[in-house]
Amino acid sequence: MTLNEILEDMLSSVPDDYDVSAGSFFYDLLYPVSEQILLLQQRIADLSINAFALTAVGEYLECKAAEQGLTRRAGTFAKGMVRIYGNRGEIVTKGAKVAADNILFAIDETATIPESGYVDVNATCIMVGSAGNVKPGVINRFPVTLPGLTAVENTEAFEGGYPPESDVNLLERYIEKVSHPTASGNIYHYIEWAKEVSGVGDVRVIPLWNGNGTVKVVIVDSDNQPAGEDLINKVKEHIEEERPIGADVTVVSATALKINISVKLITDGSDGIQSAVEESIKDYLADEALKKSYVSYAKVGSFILSVLGVEDYSDLKINGGTSNISINDGSVPVLGSVVFT
Repeated sequence: MTLNEILEDMLSSVPDDYDVSAGSFFYDLLYPVSEQILLLQQRIADLSINAFALTAVGEYLECKAAEQGLTRRAGTFAKGMVRIYGNRGEIVTKGAKVAADNILFAIDETATIPESGYVDVNATCIMVGSAGNVKPGVINRFPVTLPGLTAVENTEAFEGGYPPESDVNLLERYIEKVSHPTASGNIYHYIEWAKEVSGVGDVRVIPLWNGNGTVKVVIVDSDNQPAGEDLINKVKEHIEEERPIGADVTVVSATALKINISVKLITDGSDGIQSAVEESIKDYLADEALKKSYVSYAKVGSFILSVLGVEDYSDLKINGGTSNISINDGSVPVLGSVVFT
């Protein structure tokens, strides 16, 4: 009901002898009551929606997941090494900040500049998530001048920063948990253990891959891209804590299968269509991840057509052909080159 409907319903109960027009005593008395009833109805509606896992969001979804022993995976901070230049004997203090544009990183350890004029130290992004996963050379300044220190750079990429688990992924794990009961180290148990690690996207388990007692766990990261060494090690360590005694478990990253696209587009002339097409194809490939054994030629075409501004397309080729692309066991499709002809 709307606010006016609630108010009119209440005013209709007032005897006809009394004035109930706007500004009257009864109108002014019942209007704020009607507002509170409306807010209460909205609150009840929200509670009804959030009582079920399929429609719950935020903390309500976390409460539903907790009933199955699941907790939302926390975000992680990107880590790496920076090289700091300065005068011999100058101190690089733990906690000092370096920066890449507006992204800050904190030095993890105190160090002294040696005779060489530079020192390599570990650093951690102060922001949780993938923003700190920067490429080599991107960290290049001190946000605040540090006496005796002249320059900074990262010679290697920073890795390992993943955002907190989304509602979509938490719900997916919840549904997996209730739909595929885990027991005694079965396939679903290994999937559950791997997905408990922050940063893991999809998982494929290959039992008996190298004889009795062997299990291979293939993972991708939360962007459905091949997993880094640090994430692989975290998953292996966690599974080692949980697995049945005697199981020989191997954890590996899915290998990247490059998907190269060429296509002729017919558009309405809007800006940004080509980049939107690329993002649409990326979304499709991410959804497939480790779930499918092939990349569908027809689905790639449908995702191209789904982009606003694309009226039609022709001459679509995937890896030089016009057929589905098989995905080998343990591989994940990633977008390579996209050529618009």
